Amino acid sequence: MSDRANGGVRSNGNRTALRWVARLPLYAGALMLLVILGLTVVDVFGRYILDAPVNGKTELTRLMMGTMIALALPVVSARDQHITVDLFDGLFGPHQARLRDAAINAVCGVSTLILAWWVMFRAERLMKWGYVSDFLHLPLYPVASFIALMVAVTGCVLLVKAVLGPVAKPHARGGDPMPPRV
Repeated sequence: MSDRANGGVRSNGNRTALRWVARLPLYAGALMLLVILGLTVVDVFGRYILDAPVNGKTELTRLMMGTMIALALPVVSARDQHITVDLFDGLFGPHQARLRDAAINAVCGVSTLILAWWVMFRAERLMKWGYVSDFLHLPLYPVASFIALMVAVTGCVLLVKAVLGPVAKPHARGGDPMPPRV
């Protein structure tokens, strides 16, 4: 069976692969959150029971939180799951709403790409000058570079949505545009 079966609609295999690619950052973020939770439990237990806290726990938590948020950005943007205020949604019909959303996605996409450039600029400076964390002396540029990469991916996702949004089939805001499991 070809990938273009059913008049150009993706086959189940492609949809499954796309679903896993979209969920992989979320699973990585969930794993990171679990590591933060475990680290906090060990730190609290060590601090109050054994009088031996985990050295550098705050630094590790900060670095993992930044990474975890960066992992979620592209997926949240692709699925329209970010926080929105719909005060004026009633003023727009379905077609005008798609055009409005496309314009908003374009502005946000360009802004996000500019932000990614700025974060990468800062990451390069962190690497050039050898900045490290205060206590554990971990290099800071890998985390900053990863955040810049994920912010750039988010900008690209928003620009693709801006281009495809007016012609795409409308879906409920905040919903998962991926097809349901069969």
